[in-house]
Amino acid sequence: EITYSAPVERILVENGRAAGVRLYNDEEHRADVVISAADGRATIFDMLGGEFVDRGVEKTYDGRYQIHTQLQVSLGIDRDLSSEPHWVTHLLDEPLLIAGQQYREISIKHFGFDPTLAPVGKTAVVVNLRTDYRYWQRIYGRRLYDTEQLQVAGQVIDFLETRYLGIGGQVEVKDVATPLSYERFTGNWQGATCGFLLTDKTTSLLLQGLEQTLPGLDDFYMCGHWVEPGGGVPQVAMSGRNAIQHVCAAAGKAFLVDG
Repeated sequence: EITYSAPVERILVENGRAAGVRLYNDEEHRADVVISAADGRATIFDMLGGEFVDRGVEKTYDGRYQIHTQLQVSLGIDRDLSSEPHWVTHLLDEPLLIAGQQYREISIKHFGFDPTLAPVGKTAVVVNLRTDYRYWQRIYGRRLYDTEQLQVAGQVIDFLETRYLGIGGQVEVKDVATPLSYERFTGNWQGATCGFLLTDKTTSLLLQGLEQTLPGLDDFYMCGHWVEPGGGVPQVAMSGRNAIQHVCAAAGKAFLVDG
């Protein structure tokens, strides 16, 4: 059973085990096992009040590991791009300054291969740019935030015009999502789109594997891109499978003890 529009305020703990969840509307749902696929930091430090951490957990979320945050410029174009390559990365001779950051390459992704994503003769186009969460946080809530979003969209459209002549006049829909947008809609820490960015430090985490349990808390597991560095659908699906394997293994041990 799936309950929508039901954000969790607290994970209930009784006698050292996760016993269910309490929603923001004060409803409580009891459970034999709690699995959190939500944001890792919010789960550990908000829903559980930071009561089940050790030095390893603290280090994971103290900001030492780079997080994958991005800008996404989405455009609805009155043009059929299905004959163009679906995903192209352009290396720039001169860097492009966007939202306080220099870019030496711009990747353009269109979805003309899927006729269900736009009306006939039109195409959805997306440009993703790695960006700094703190930059957008500083200006959030001010008129400058909206102005900067419009400017970013304009710069991306101007760049597209240099590659697809006339496309600037064919833009019918535009939307800019910042890390603050991702944070607001998903609850992800600092608006991360795929958890920790893959670097030399987080690659070692990936190889070692992050714990899906928390010290001192039974019947609780985590899954998602915070326990599988690199993120993405395949990684997260694998993480969910691993969490269920933990549940089954724990149930099997309990059965053996009882038997």
